[in-house]
Amino acid sequence: MSVDVLFMREGSQRERGAAAYKISLGACVQKIALKRQHWISPLHYTPRFGDQSTQCSLLDPYKHVVVKLSEEEAKESGWRAGYYRIDLNPRQAMERLGEPVKPWELALRGAR
Repeated sequence: MSVDVLFMREGSQRERGAAAYKISLGACVQKIALKRQHWISPLHYTPRFGDQSTQCSLLDPYKHVVVKLSEEEAKESGWRAGYYRIDLNPRQAMERLGEPVKPWELALRGAR
């Protein structure tokens, strides 16, 4: 089982697109220092950051690293389902996890 690691921008745009990484919860704890106290919202409320009155552009840089933990994964692990914001920026997360998965690579994996 795996969790989604997402990169998110500031502004009114909600989560979009595929996860940058799909890795195990254990790897999140070990490699990017995910902690239970990083929980920020339940699954039904996608977190948003910064000034919500401004429209986000696809050209804006990603600023936040968020881990999405499903209900199923939460039940198995004893963690709380929802979104967790870790204390790293996207560049730091990539240094620890390597290059993120490209959306077309995910599509190709699903086709197999």
